[in-house]
Amino acid sequence: MQKLDSLTLPDILPHEKAIKSWGQNIHNYEPEFWEFFYDINRYLKNITQEKLNERYKILSRNLHVLTSPERHVIPINSFLSSWYWYKKEHQTRYEFLLRGVPLPNSPPQPRTPIKRPFSPKGPNSCDIIFRYGELKYMKLIVDEGIIRISPASEYKDGNAFDPKTDDEMNKHRWEFGDQIKIITQDGKESSIIGDLKRTVSTSNNYYTLCCSCDFEPTIFEEFNYDSCVVIKNPEEFANRLEKAAKKQLPGWRFHHNPTEYFDPHVPTKNQYFDATMCKDFLYAYQMEYRFLWYPQNNENAEKHISVNLGPLNDICELYILN
Repeated sequence: MQKLDSLTLPDILPHEKAIKSWGQNIHNYEPEFWEFFYDINRYLKNITQEKLNERYKILSRNLHVLTSPERHVIPINSFLSSWYWYKKEHQTRYEFLLRGVPLPNSPPQPRTPIKRPFSPKGPNSCDIIFRYGELKYMKLIVDEGIIRISPASEYKDGNAFDPKTDDEMNKHRWEFGDQIKIITQDGKESSIIGDLKRTVSTSNNYYTLCCSCDFEPTIFEEFNYDSCVVIKNPEEFANRLEKAAKKQLPGWRFHHNPTEYFDPHVPTKNQYFDATMCKDFLYAYQMEYRFLWYPQNNENAEKHISVNLGPLNDICELYILN
């Protein structure tokens, strides 16, 4: 029996074949079963109340941004799916119920559909991407192709409430301690109290350029930006960017892809977990598309550098807010 009222859920499900391809059925999309599975695996029971409050605020923002009809049809396992965020919100709110403590904010509601001046074909389709920033710098990108790329470590020491602040050299997640045993050298089992923190790290500082997979008004507001570059041909942009950067970073490995987001408290089987292309779902609303340069000969990114691609008016457009 369901113990907690759910939010108003979508009236659209992924296609039956898509659901079955994940070894699931329609019950995986029902709040009663979300609670049932959470009772079996109460993965948030060990986190502090402060962290639980923070998690719920994060989920509220992400649900507001990352739920829409085109996302309703994506299976629930993917962070691209609306259902993923409804389930996370419900199970986190259920933990508040089990603790008998109030929510830090009102339950979120999907926003009214907004009209976007630019839209990709679908979530993470990457047929069009966006670089947000201050107008004077975004204009330089379009008119002259001057782009600044930054060391990954530059983002670590910002203000805790700055949406750009993240440890890009290390990624952390917590494994549920009740499901892990440590075997000592003499063969004895030792239980874990609390949760086990797992970290993946990169020893070399690398360069990065961060864009986004979608046009999102929240990003303008969160970062206090007034414009963005609409990159209408991402592959050609990447080719020119790689060629221009080679002059200053010869031998560095160039890579670009949408960022993979993960729930730091729910390890997912076979999920990609990497220090350079994965991020805590705290940042999922940013829908990041990342370009990076990784050293191959024990070099390190030390300070930002500017690369010159030449005018990009043929593949980019400048959008100015308001």
